[in-house]
Amino acid sequence: MPAKWTPGSIRGIAFSIATGAGLVTALLGLATYGVVHHEIERQIDHRIEVETHALLEQNRAHGFDALVHTINARDDGVAFDIGYLASIDGDDRSMGYILTDASGRRRAGALRADIPPPGWSEFLHFRKPDGSTGIAQAMNSAVPGGGRLVVAADRAIVDKMDLKILKLFLLNFGLIILVVGAVALGFGRIIQRRLAAIRMSAETIMAEDLSNRMPVETGRGELDRLAMSLNAMLDRISGLVDNLRHMSVGIAHDLRTPINRLRQRLEEAQREADPNMQRLLGAALEESDELLELLTGLLAISEVGGGAVRKRFTAVDLAAAVQEMVTTYQPPLEDRGISLTADYDAASVLGEKRLLQRVVANLLDNLSFHTPAGTQAHISVRPSGDMVDIHLTDNGPGIPAAERRRVFEPLARLDRSRSTPGHGLGLSMVAAIVAAHQGTVEIMDSTQGMTIHIRLPRIAV
Repeated sequence: MPAKWTPGSIRGIAFSIATGAGLVTALLGLATYGVVHHEIERQIDHRIEVETHALLEQNRAHGFDALVHTINARDDGVAFDIGYLASIDGDDRSMGYILTDASGRRRAGALRADIPPPGWSEFLHFRKPDGSTGIAQAMNSAVPGGGRLVVAADRAIVDKMDLKILKLFLLNFGLIILVVGAVALGFGRIIQRRLAAIRMSAETIMAEDLSNRMPVETGRGELDRLAMSLNAMLDRISGLVDNLRHMSVGIAHDLRTPINRLRQRLEEAQREADPNMQRLLGAALEESDELLELLTGLLAISEVGGGAVRKRFTAVDLAAAVQEMVTTYQPPLEDRGISLTADYDAASVLGEKRLLQRVVANLLDNLSFHTPAGTQAHISVRPSGDMVDIHLTDNGPGIPAAERRRVFEPLARLDRSRSTPGHGLGLSMVAAIVAAHQGTVEIMDSTQGMTIHIRLPRIAV
């Protein structure tokens, strides 16, 4: 059974589409996170920079003491009409300040943190009034006349926004994967259903039911157009096969008449000829009989392969039919030193008893002609689910693996079988009859000898 999740399978393609959509969504989420995160940090930096410039301007215009007073007022939540957060309540500013004089003594600012190095600091650890710690972005600037001014902004808003973006991303990612996965799987099921119908039709056609055709639904989709093209091709092939079959049957029928006349004249000549000539004419009669037998076999295969025999099918007790043939063949096989045993389980199939018995007869003929004395063989009939299995196993010379398919072709004979009777039609007739019964036949691997396995659809009676 082929793997269902391989990249080339329908499910594999659907899974690949869903995975691709997930990867694209993840990349877009990461890009969005990066842009938003950078923009928030830039806004905080801009806020610190504007606030710093405003306070330094306050120092230049009104002096250092006024700057001390302004920063203390900022920390107390009093709004001054200066700076980036003018007229905004101090509780919403999330800003912190440190102001030192020229001697390094702290003069203003409630920010509880170590003084950072001059310039920008992205991560400044500080302690909040409730005792917890936080991280701020800060700028340490020189105050004209001496001293340092540190303006810091809490980075908590960055973490909050990052968390919101993450939650939103996970929600959107889950929805996209769910929707895309459902659409891909639904699309895959539709394609899988259509392809399964086409495959089943193809398997039926391969079983030599050339009257079957690919299913067509609306006639407008790509798969319907493909099915219609295949049906047109099958119509053409079916016509060519019918023409070939009719021509072959016609040739075989036409040849039988002159060969029968030739045989009659050989018999007349044999009756009137001298003993030496009678011997030669007898050999010619044997050759004509073989030729007639070959034509008869070819006509029989053509008739079975044509499918007309299915109209005569009825319920057949397969175990009883096989048992009859085994009973008939056991004595002559024993005379040749071949032991044949059997066991049967009751099972019925839809078919023609005469043809099914011919299958067994041809297999047992092959066993008689192509295995030496002392060979042991066993035939069994066993139901298996909705199928019935026929196994014929022997410990004879077997058939090479490379030749196992070819022996079911008409007129195919192995090199070592050239000296034995027959025309290579026995197993091809078996294959044609089994195919007409919607079954399969194969030669299975065996450590010794050969095992022929036939499977036929089982019916309930």
